[in-house]
Amino acid sequence: MKKLLVVLTALSLPCFLVHAQEADDTQTGVGLSIIPRLDLSPEFSDGKGDFTLGNSSLYSLFEGSISDKLSFSVANHWLGFYATDPLFDDTKALYDNTLKRYNNWLDWANLTFDTGAFSFTLGKDMVMTGGIEFDDYDVDVHPNLSSSLWNGFDCYQWGAKAGWAFAEDQQLSLQATLSPWVEKVFDEPVLNYSMGWNGSLAGIETIWSVTGLGLGDGQFAPIVALGQRTELGPVSVGLDLFWIDKTDSVLDGVTVMPSARWTLSERFDLFLKAGYEKRSLSALFQDNFFGGAVLNYYPLPDSQALRLHAAVSYVKDWALTCVSLGATWRFEFGF
Repeated sequence: MKKLLVVLTALSLPCFLVHAQEADDTQTGVGLSIIPRLDLSPEFSDGKGDFTLGNSSLYSLFEGSISDKLSFSVANHWLGFYATDPLFDDTKALYDNTLKRYNNWLDWANLTFDTGAFSFTLGKDMVMTGGIEFDDYDVDVHPNLSSSLWNGFDCYQWGAKAGWAFAEDQQLSLQATLSPWVEKVFDEPVLNYSMGWNGSLAGIETIWSVTGLGLGDGQFAPIVALGQRTELGPVSVGLDLFWIDKTDSVLDGVTVMPSARWTLSERFDLFLKAGYEKRSLSALFQDNFFGGAVLNYYPLPDSQALRLHAAVSYVKDWALTCVSLGATWRFEFGF
């Protein structure tokens, strides 16, 4: 905890960026958010117990408007303790991956020119895939309640995106980004190509996309992500459907993930999620199931800046049961 507080104090001086749920939305203004998260997570697998820091992390978001049409956004991931494999997701790896196409300390950094009907984004951004699940900010996610795609795909890549808002709450987008299937940023320019639709259909919110994941030598692996969500009074119900092929990895196959968030009151909400992954390469990877529940409590009046959570989850891949108690605090500054 001391380490988190020391870094937080150091970062509150310069203008670095973290992705907050709500950033400054003025015509010309800048918002800075510093977001530490602390998890205390005992885990149990094959009759053995371990104590981890779960998804403890430190993020920042710096974004704003340069003019009424031009905006910028920069998100950083400064510390990370969650790791299904310590070679990839711990703090050291965030900095070792600086010049690689793997997720690192710079989640995204981009400029967007938006005319209203058309928008153009250039820089590092999230690959346009992943449905409802990828719509949540990383600092809010419980990795044990997330798919293999979320846990195993390096979704932040350099590229460009063009969007067309053809009706209210309806947007089509095209995107080209570097492929994470090539290790280093300056290696051969293998690209992903994505097309997405963010909109609504009969009162159901949609986040649909198709991505051709570049594998090199002119080969592509399809990723189809269909995310939908609707409001039923105090309950928000979601369903993600993924289909991935030809990566020759644990990602290949079909994923079905229902979820629900029940707003119990202004201070409490309950989140339920489950996922079943039917894997194509059954000779190499068994099918996976995961699921669990999260109770969130917001102790500050009229604010969700501080979130306390209690979560329980199970992941068949690792025969892992996890209980997590934690807190996430958003410190927001406007300039």
